[in-house]
Amino acid sequence: MLRLTPPEYHTIENTSSFQANYGGGEANVAISLARFGHQAYFVSRLPDNQLGDSAIRYLKGYNVNTKYVDRGGTNIGIYFLEVGFGGRNSKVLYNRKYAAITSIKEDYFDFDEIFKESKWFHFSGITLALGDKVRNVLYKMLEYAHKHNVTVSFDCNYRKTLWSVEEAKEHYLKVLPYVDVLFASKFDAVKLFDVKTSSEDLGEVDEREVFKKLIDKSKVAKIFGTKRKIYTATDNELSAYCYTKDKCFTTEPTRFNIYDRIGGGDAFAAGIINCMIKYPNDIDYTLEFGLATSVLKHTLWGDAFMLSERDVKNYMKNNIASVNR
Repeated sequence: MLRLTPPEYHTIENTSSFQANYGGGEANVAISLARFGHQAYFVSRLPDNQLGDSAIRYLKGYNVNTKYVDRGGTNIGIYFLEVGFGGRNSKVLYNRKYAAITSIKEDYFDFDEIFKESKWFHFSGITLALGDKVRNVLYKMLEYAHKHNVTVSFDCNYRKTLWSVEEAKEHYLKVLPYVDVLFASKFDAVKLFDVKTSSEDLGEVDEREVFKKLIDKSKVAKIFGTKRKIYTATDNELSAYCYTKDKCFTTEPTRFNIYDRIGGGDAFAAGIINCMIKYPNDIDYTLEFGLATSVLKHTLWGDAFMLSERDVKNYMKNNIASVNR
């Protein structure tokens, strides 16, 4: 996607210019994983014009392989970000209608070629929200990922500005049987994956019980997520958790100042995936690394986390402690 941001904390209606950069959930994760030393591929459709060319150059500039990006159409998804300050929250406006990806088709891709040597496939709920053509391609990719024994991770990333809970639930439940690693909240478990609870008040629902039920009803082995405490728009606190069938792992909270909040969840996902590939048996370290990656992303302008694994490790030495419960 193309992101347009008013400079210097201006509002959208009062700005006379916009700062432009590229982003998007899966693209952000791919860039971060490439920075961590992985061979990252991006599968999508971009317009066959200068906007598409610029987006391709952006991805290639961070060593993301774009050989599976189809070219066609004339529009790219756009979103406008109004950055909050102090007590004024950030705002996002989407303009995604007729974007090239909404005309994507299965026969544009050789899925056996894409997945035959792949280790990991990651996608998000935002992609699920982009219409039937996008979903049909995604469902086919999940079938081939399963066929080739590729680990699948799904970041729920529900956006109420794109669709309703009832619209989303059908498709979240449809992809769940393919998912091995899930990035989700208690809200996601109850509202989108239809986990039954003893109370309709989410605040009274036991998180441990909800996630255990979700794991029991699926092939998901691990559920990761973060919890955020907001003091102001530029002063937040984050902690992270991981639930398995039998255990809960958590981190101590980290408080930090925010330069750019967008992409914090994608950075967390990339940090987790990086460690699950490199250190599959160390959940404590994986959580620490994922949280550190997310916190550091808040200090960087733009959607993607672009620092190295060494940068994250240096930060971790002094800032995050993990607790196994």
